[in-house]
Amino acid sequence: GTDVSGGGGDVVIELGAPQMTEMVQEYSESRALSVQDIEKSINELASVFTKLGEMVSLQQEQVERIDTNMEEALHHVDEGHSQLVKYYQTVTGNRALMAKIFFILLISLIFLIIFGT
Repeated sequence: GTDVSGGGGDVVIELGAPQMTEMVQEYSESRALSVQDIEKSINELASVFTKLGEMVSLQQEQVERIDTNMEEALHHVDEGHSQLVKYYQTVTGNRALMAKIFFILLISLIFLIIFGT
């Protein structure tokens, strides 16, 4: 049985052997359930990390492809720039030549007008 005796505000509960055994068993069952919950959580966490590892692996391949494409694009931009510089130099050289020809034609035209009459 349960006896409650007090002295000076303290409460003392005395339990018999069957009640103590039942409490220990309930505590053990509670601890076992807690351990099972923790084990389940650890297994779920391991599954999440496995999936995360797979995702990182897939992302790594994509990042490497993006990096390769960026390098190729940079190479193409550099090649395009050098071609534009060459074209600019050609156009600039042609302008000077065209200006010289125009100047010679203008002088010839002036001589023809002045002395040709």
